Parts: sequence; C-alpha cells; structure tokens
Amino acid sequence: MIARIVAFKDPLLADAKPELALKNQDGTTFRDKDGQAWVNPYKTEVWEYLVGVAKAAGEIGFDEVNFDYIRFSTDSGMSNVDFGEEAEEVSKIETITAFVKYACEQLRPCGLYISADVYGAIISSQIDAKIVGQSYTDMSRYLDYICPMVYPSHYGDGYYGLDHPDLQPYELVYEAMQDSIEEINEILPDEHRAKVRPWLQDFTASWLKYYKKYGAEEVRAQIEAVYDSGYSEWLLWNGAMNYTEGALLTEEEAEQEMEERKAAAEAAGSTQEQEGN
Repeated sequence: MIARIVAFKDPLLADAKPELALKNQDGTTFRDKDGQAWVNPYKTEVWEYLVGVAKAAGEIGFDEVNFDYIRFSTDSGMSNVDFGEEAEEVSKIETITAFVKYACEQLRPCGLYISADVYGAIISSQIDAKIVGQSYTDMSRYLDYICPMVYPSHYGDGYYGLDHPDLQPYELVYEAMQDSIEEINEILPDEHRAKVRPWLQDFTASWLKYYKKYGAEEVRAQIEAVYDSGYSEWLLWNGAMNYTEGALLTEEEAEQEMEERKAAAEAAGSTQEQEGN
C-alpha cells in the first residue's frame, strides 16, 4: 500500500500557515497559474510537517510513502519569488536533496519505504534539474525508489532524436531508461542506491499538435520498454483513474512472460560467452 503525498505544492498548508508559503518580493503570497500557493522548500518546518503526515500514513497501515511535487514550481512567476535568507547560500538541488535525506532518516526507522517522483527530463538535462531542484543521482543515494515520470507526451519534439515523442512510446521510454541506468551507475555498487520504478503514460495528450490516442498497445509498449531495459517495476498514471485494462496481464500471464524473458536472457548470455571464448 503506497500513500502518495504531495509535498511542496500544498495550498492548504500555505494558506493555513502563510509564513511557510512562497513569497513574492513585495511580500505577497506567490500563486501559480492555477491560483494555488506553494510552501517554501527551504523551510525546515515544512519538512517536519511532511514527515509528520508520512508517519501518520504509516500508522494507519501504509507500507510506503511516495512524495510527489518534491520540487520547486516551474511557473513563470517564480522569477519574482523571494525564498528568504535560507536560499542565499544553498541551491535548489541541495535543499531538495537535504529534505530527501532528512525524510529517509526519519521514516526508515518507522518501517516505511520512501519514494519520490521526479521529472523524466532531469535524468539527462542538468538545466531542468537545476530549475526544479531535482538531482537524479543525489536523490537516489537515499530513496528506496525513485520514480521518473517518463511520459512521452512530456518531451519536446526532437528529444532523443524522435520527431514527435508522443507518437513513439516504446522508443522514448527505452531511451529514458538507458539514461537512468547510466546515472544510477554513478553510485558505487557497494553504496545505497534507489530502485528505479518509472511512471508511464496511460492517458491521451490531446493538447499536443502531434499526439496519438493511448490504448492497450501504447501502454503495453512502454511497459515492455521498461522490461527491455532491465527494470522490473513501473507505475501507470491517469489523472481520472481510468486505466487501460487491456494493457495489463493476468498474474499467470505475467509469470509466464517473466520466465520467457529470463530464459531468453540466459540464452543470450550463453551465446555471448561462447563467442568470447
């Protein structure tokens, strides 16, 4: 059982405790394009609140807490935000990483697994990483699971050499997972490293100029790309909670597919060993 906890996009906390909200330089509360307030990731009181919510989730029976919006807002109005004295010497990446470390230290003794959702683009783009404050490698040094949102619809035309990524779900997810492997391997084998469990797209991005309707074939293609990359876990996202049943296998079908993949991998390894000799 996984409890998804929205972290720094928290208009309820921001409105109840204005001193914890992001502030514009004129002292007014920052609000994003949807009119919602965010809390300041530099405030340790916010960290304590989030850990308190997570502990409460564990107490009522959840096995894992999944922090979403564990980042800075990307709204254009952020250029006018005053993060306070805490931000003068500490970068966005440093403060998000520090929160992850703190949360893991506080929650792991409670028997909880800790995961966090990150933008898929931060795996390969340092520019995006600095804007949102998410370092794929640094966060993976503490988390149990890191969950990159590798939705094909969220990548610009030309990314990974794909004209229109939303039209090529397998290729996009496969390329993103190859980047993930490279980044995670920067952590030494004897050090702690998060398991990778990507979010996949189970919705149609009809707002794009070039898009396709996502059904069983498109969702399954992403799942297969995860498996072909050597990863074994994934999550599906649909904001309306309307998921594509046809993309999923029964437990028996899934076990059979895993056995076939294992046999194929062993056969390929044996062939490579013979060629090497």
